[in-house]
Amino acid sequence: MNKINLGLAAIAVLVTTAASAQDKLTFLTTWRAQAEHGGYYQAVAKGFYKACGLDLSIRQGGPGIDGKQLFVAGAVDIVMASFSDSAFQINEAGFPSRAVMAVFQKNPQILMTHAGNGIETWEDMKGRPVMIGAASRNTFWPFLRARYGYSDEQIRPYSGQIAPWLVDKAAIQQGLVTNEPFRVQKETGQAPKVFLLAQGGYQAYGSVAIVPQKLIDSRPALVQCFVDASARGWADFLQDPAPGVALIRKDNPDNPDDVVAYAIKTLKDAAILDSEETRQSGYGAMSDARWQAHARFLADAGLIPKSLDYRQVFSTQFLQGKRAGAQ
Repeated sequence: MNKINLGLAAIAVLVTTAASAQDKLTFLTTWRAQAEHGGYYQAVAKGFYKACGLDLSIRQGGPGIDGKQLFVAGAVDIVMASFSDSAFQINEAGFPSRAVMAVFQKNPQILMTHAGNGIETWEDMKGRPVMIGAASRNTFWPFLRARYGYSDEQIRPYSGQIAPWLVDKAAIQQGLVTNEPFRVQKETGQAPKVFLLAQGGYQAYGSVAIVPQKLIDSRPALVQCFVDASARGWADFLQDPAPGVALIRKDNPDNPDDVVAYAIKTLKDAAILDSEETRQSGYGAMSDARWQAHARFLADAGLIPKSLDYRQVFSTQFLQGKRAGAQ
């Protein structure tokens, strides 16, 4: 074999080695694949993770799946949380980990009721029955108690279905701004009255990515890859979501065009991904002040020990500088 062929052979070996050296990580979402996870699927579809050395597998959440338990047990490498609270709870349980990005700057959680029933403000819902899920008792409900004087006597069980709500014109239930209002409009032809918790003062982040401290310590470049590629994926998804939607439907075919279109439009119209921080440093940005304020609320509500240092539960080290989504 001549020198040229030897050189080509060496290059081929290096390329093959690089391709096989992709680090594999599993990312668990909060629910079955949907448009609200679009940026992550877009980053897989467009090869953004692989471009920086990460072979990321997205695993769907869903009914009966305890994401925090799977994360602590090591069954998944990165977990998505619907609320900032999970980062505190996981650390309090003795598993060192940190939130490294928060894609939803406004938490998409809502309360909704029927239009024209006399409920016009947050205060109007005080003392009225409200249907919420079991997990909500330890996330946004304590906020509503503290801020608006709600009481636990108001709580009614929420099954995830809107049928009970539809037949009761005085009903109030939880939901997501990207989902339930559209389902109601489709069923009844009328839009519900929507109260976005973020507009009511609730400052928990949403779509929070949490990674083990040991991964940050041992493979910081891999965590950086995940954060940067995810931010790029979201920026790309909001421009042309087709590649991400195709992968979402592969995991979960129950994503009709109108549902997907409504979710994406609402993410944009309600500026769910946008804040002053994202304008400076791109999608996924977080601030020390906001984590500190939420920690104070959780401690005052008795949901975490006052001794828990909020600085242990998040890290902005992967969010420095201009990134995808920054203006």
